[in-house]
Amino acid sequence: MEGNINTQSEAISSTLDIYMGLAKSHLGIISFLLILTRCQSCQEHFNKHVALFVFGDSLFDPGNNNYINTTTELQANFWPYGESYFNPPTGRFSDGHIIPDFIAHFAGLPLIPAYLDPHNNEFLYGANFASAGSGVLDETQPTIAVKLTTQLQYFTDLVKHYRKNLGDVKAEQLLSDAVFLFSCGSNDYQILLENNKSSLLYDEYVEMVIGNLTQVFKVIHEKGGRKIGITTLTSLGCLLPVRAERPDNTCDEELNIISTLHDKSLSKKLQDLTQQWEGFMYSKFELQTEITKRMKNPSKYGLKVGNSACCGTGPFRAINSCGGKRETREFELCDNPNDYLLFDPYHPTEAANLQLSELFWEGDSKVASPYNLKSLFQGCQSSQGIFNKHVALFIFGDSLFDPGNNNYINTDPGFQANFWPYGESYFNPPSGRFSNAEYAGLPLIPAYLDPHYNEFLYGANFASGGAGALVETNTKFSVLDLKTQLQYFSDLEKRYRKDLGDVKAEQLLSDAVYLFSCGCNDYLALTSNNLSNLHYEEYVGVVIGNLTDVFKGIYEKGGRKIGIGTIPPLGCLPYVRAQQPGNTCNEELNTISSLHNRAFSKELQELTQQFEGFMFANYDHSTALSERMKNPSKYGFKVGDSSCCGSGPLRGIYNCGGKRGIREFQLCDNPDDYVFFDAPHPSEAASRQFAEHFWNGDSKVTSPYNLKALFHGTCLLIS
Repeated sequence: MEGNINTQSEAISSTLDIYMGLAKSHLGIISFLLILTRCQSCQEHFNKHVALFVFGDSLFDPGNNNYINTTTELQANFWPYGESYFNPPTGRFSDGHIIPDFIAHFAGLPLIPAYLDPHNNEFLYGANFASAGSGVLDETQPTIAVKLTTQLQYFTDLVKHYRKNLGDVKAEQLLSDAVFLFSCGSNDYQILLENNKSSLLYDEYVEMVIGNLTQVFKVIHEKGGRKIGITTLTSLGCLLPVRAERPDNTCDEELNIISTLHDKSLSKKLQDLTQQWEGFMYSKFELQTEITKRMKNPSKYGLKVGNSACCGTGPFRAINSCGGKRETREFELCDNPNDYLLFDPYHPTEAANLQLSELFWEGDSKVASPYNLKSLFQGCQSSQGIFNKHVALFIFGDSLFDPGNNNYINTDPGFQANFWPYGESYFNPPSGRFSNAEYAGLPLIPAYLDPHYNEFLYGANFASGGAGALVETNTKFSVLDLKTQLQYFSDLEKRYRKDLGDVKAEQLLSDAVYLFSCGCNDYLALTSNNLSNLHYEEYVGVVIGNLTDVFKGIYEKGGRKIGIGTIPPLGCLPYVRAQQPGNTCNEELNTISSLHNRAFSKELQELTQQFEGFMFANYDHSTALSERMKNPSKYGFKVGDSSCCGSGPLRGIYNCGGKRGIREFQLCDNPDDYVFFDAPHPSEAASRQFAEHFWNGDSKVTSPYNLKALFHGTCLLIS
């Protein structure tokens, strides 16, 4: 079937460069934005995991306090702690798992060990430094808990251990990929309240706590850490021991003011740090909100009791006597901890911890912002080295993306655009781009065949006007088919390795985005053979198979992130309509477009299952172009069914510039009024709109990610 492609007439051949997608002016936007973005990678971790480091207090303590000289008030290594899972009790302040345990499970990690447990000495999956009673300030419980600055020192010691045992490169990668989880602050404010400080001092005290916490973040950042997960405080005034002491058992709103002040200050500080520190990212979990919801309406969340602890004594079982080893020996224990929000007066049950962890892991921006932990773990790894200022862009495809490669090969003028009026809105002389403009003053990704370029540190453009996914498409015109473009990329990959070394080359390739425009030429060649719909389906499978092979080749070289658009309704392009009776659309061609788009969407989804770390942004260019053709004024255009440059009906004869057979052509006064510049290619104004959608559109226009998500490495599914 593929061999029949070359039987088409020369007249048909000259039209085979009719394209999907984004005109080259779009790439100016992306080139500009990629320089500004942080270099974030969705590459797999060198050990196929992302490490987790945990800091904080009793909410996250897995048993570090078992190994220090402290009081039983700050220990939980006795029954009934752990009764729902751990036997014997480990020191976790719950009947079972705590939040870091569930987060580790969601991330595919084993339980993160207590750093002070003498049975652990490798910590390849991370370490838990949290200590019950710990504070951000050194003055908070300084002698009976591991204060946060000491936890930080333990982490610093561990970094030295990693460097010694793994080497600098792997140690740096582990740290930059890792997530650092925090729960701290409550103990500092409870100490403040015990001293009866006035609310006038709350603001100053909060700033001191946040300032010390920031210093800890700073050291982690200096050691290579980039991704922070942190909880807000619980409502201090609604803690069960506080409510139990009040005559009406209500929350102490004055105490809640402190929680609110802290959380507001923390939010502002975290936002500031994203601007100040390269690559810094965070997930802030609204623990206060979620605990309060479950206290007020436990049944809504599958619980039975929200205003009493499972284990303790007194009103609400609010006296912290669970286990009978603290000041009060007698205690009560509920029949089923899973019915309760709180296991003891301060700490959630395993059932509640699971709910909270799920929200922290994959909740929306109302509960975990600006990212959830899943986003941080699944590919938001910061990159190191000289490329931390940009993400490279590699471009493959046809004339829609060709920046002038066809200037340097022996091909037909039908596949070139290095003459007036191409480039008239910006490039002088014309560059070879099949569009009327490029953005002024933006860094451009160079044509790979341009002899003036030899570095390609920001990427390379291999696209060639007339190219197809199949080698046979337009082969007699010497265009660069997609597999030849892949070979050029392979040659460049070898050069990166030689010039930069394997580590930096692999980093560049894994961080990079690979942009494609391909397929339309293959289908336009097919239609001249008048094959049946049955053959169309087979042929679509061949085209997609070849395209998939190229993706696999890029993946084997380290590439992970693909950007590609759907094929537009080929039968409605001005060139095709100009040849139709009544200038109507050719529905047979539109059928092929639809077949391709459906099959290719399914193939992309399957690739995400087959290839670890594979990600894609699939832009619905077909709908975007159709809408502008049907209703141009809605999108700021005057003409949607005719091109700016050409001749004949709808200016649909592809002779813009007068160098493609018919010499005489017409040129509109203002290309920005038109959706199309010539018969197959969009104008700069249309391309700009497509680019904006492709870059940051929602899931209605580009899915499952947009290009911004791929370039930034946030790996967030867009809503």
